[in-house]
Amino acid sequence: MSRQILTGNQAFSLWESCLRKIYNTPASVTVVTGEWKTGKTDTSLYIAFDELKEKLGIIKKIGTNIKVFKDEKFTELDDRIAYIDNFVDLEMFLFQDKKPKVFIFDEAIKSAPSRKAMSQINTKWLDYVPELSKAKCHLIVVTQSKNYMEKLFLDPIFVRAEWRKINKTTVILTILKPTIEIHTFHDVPGTSLKFDPYRQAIWRMHPEKKMENLPFEVKIAFDYAHGVSSEELMQKYQLGSRMQAIRLIRKGIRILEQMLRNVVTSEWKEDNLE
Repeated sequence: MSRQILTGNQAFSLWESCLRKIYNTPASVTVVTGEWKTGKTDTSLYIAFDELKEKLGIIKKIGTNIKVFKDEKFTELDDRIAYIDNFVDLEMFLFQDKKPKVFIFDEAIKSAPSRKAMSQINTKWLDYVPELSKAKCHLIVVTQSKNYMEKLFLDPIFVRAEWRKINKTTVILTILKPTIEIHTFHDVPGTSLKFDPYRQAIWRMHPEKKMENLPFEVKIAFDYAHGVSSEELMQKYQLGSRMQAIRLIRKGIRILEQMLRNVVTSEWKEDNLE
């Protein structure tokens, strides 16, 4: 095991060598840790976009649940980075092609905390992390603390390296495979991408935008199925009573059942009618 603290040209060559060692492979999980406001998100974007994609050309596509914008007004998303905040869009990003890619999962301590290890979101990651190699995707997981994050992201089978941010410009890299190496890099620059560091990263099971055109009752049933209490539904949807909320939930379930029957019938007709 080696530990090196380097700056200047020597650090530059070692930095590039480490990036190639970690990311010039079909897939990996790397973890970026550090206390609040040490620049974890900034460094993650810098590694993925400025280094791996723009400079080294190892990566062709980048997706993340961080909103990246075209300018500092934060009004229009940067189309060079795919904004993904749910598993449905993540699956399309992963498997629509075989291009080498990176997905940055920010604020993992909030979106997939270890105290909810059996939650729907946590267990859903089991469908994707073991398939990263098939998708040729590197997953960069950003968190304040590994102790409170979903343990799947830390499994030795998948994890290749950890970047620990000490401050805005200093990072300690621990490479775990094929052999353990520890390197400290100073003067690590920020990303050229524009993002709001105070904007929270979101993660969902399904795209929120697809809820917009659903019936009112279905939205209420969907919220209830994802843990929103009847009292919270009353407040959110301005309902008059708990009983009204329950009636709307039941009606929403019936509508969903009918929608599902319609989909099944339509698919059967497509498969059996010439």
